[in-house]
Amino acid sequence: MRVVVAKTTAHMKIALCPHLSLEHYRGGEKWTATLANRLAADGFEVAVRALPYTPRDERRVAADDVLDEAVSYRERWHHDLSAFDSAYLFYHPFARSFFTGETRAIAGIHSWIYLSKRLYEPHYGVVPTAAKLLYRVLGEHAFDRFDAVHTVTDSYTSPHPNTHYIPNFVDTSLFEPVEDEREEPFTVLVTAAQLRSKGWDRTRAVAATLSDELRVVTTGDSDHPAIEGLGFLDEDELADAYANAHAVLHPTRIDADSLVLKEALAAGTPVVTTPLRTHPPASDAVLHGTTVGDLVARLRTLQWEWAHDGGYERRCRRAREVGERSSVEMVYPQLKRLLTTTERADG
Repeated sequence: MRVVVAKTTAHMKIALCPHLSLEHYRGGEKWTATLANRLAADGFEVAVRALPYTPRDERRVAADDVLDEAVSYRERWHHDLSAFDSAYLFYHPFARSFFTGETRAIAGIHSWIYLSKRLYEPHYGVVPTAAKLLYRVLGEHAFDRFDAVHTVTDSYTSPHPNTHYIPNFVDTSLFEPVEDEREEPFTVLVTAAQLRSKGWDRTRAVAATLSDELRVVTTGDSDHPAIEGLGFLDEDELADAYANAHAVLHPTRIDADSLVLKEALAAGTPVVTTPLRTHPPASDAVLHGTTVGDLVARLRTLQWEWAHDGGYERRCRRAREVGERSSVEMVYPQLKRLLTTTERADG
């Protein structure tokens, strides 16, 4: 039997629980901060309860700088969520050991680990591979301690009967095209983490091949002479970088529902990326490439079209149209409904 209890906004307490420190501030952490602030603005009592783990010890922001002052933030290895009506946990097989307590719990699927058909992938370390193995061993019991599952991609097959597909969202009022024409030289922007899993080796090879033809820039520092590092960019600066770039390169090997693609497209900037099943299909706005040669060819096509008025602006308009499908206004109400419906599986 499923019991549903309606609560007013003023009495609703919601916990968002990322498996990394919010201060690492990559895709999942940005998603958490944006969602927490939106919920707080709607009058909910919101808290972010994170684990104090940062891959490669990278903390890019202070939590207070990205969270509304009404949102409570805490990092610990263990959190008791009993005081909350609803808790959203970034899923991993050990999640309910770190986040305990009797509350309605939603498992969030944000990782390629649970989408990949291969057990072993060389770009994953021991811990992710072990998590994937345990998830498969658990099978239909993986979500026994969760009342619902949320997946950001419809490519995920869930064993839980109460599963909701709601994609990632993007603030299309922040990430939007600029009115001015893009200036020379033709600039390719890379914003994904500098990891092999995210295709950094491919990015380096592309940049080396095209070093005399165009400019390649990346967020953060750069370890390659053909790639210019822009340093850390806050959200306003990042939005400007997307809108002023001529193309975004995202040759990743893994993705659940890429914020890189959504932010680039919302800014009206064409994307050259890999043909993963979780990526948008090839179109005027999204160009696919599997090999370094493919990626180079796609970027050369965009550069030629931009220089010769060969349909580049049509691609930019199409990019914005695709990006608007993932706007906060379209997606956030679905997430709010999922988080604030206090239903519990009982019996």
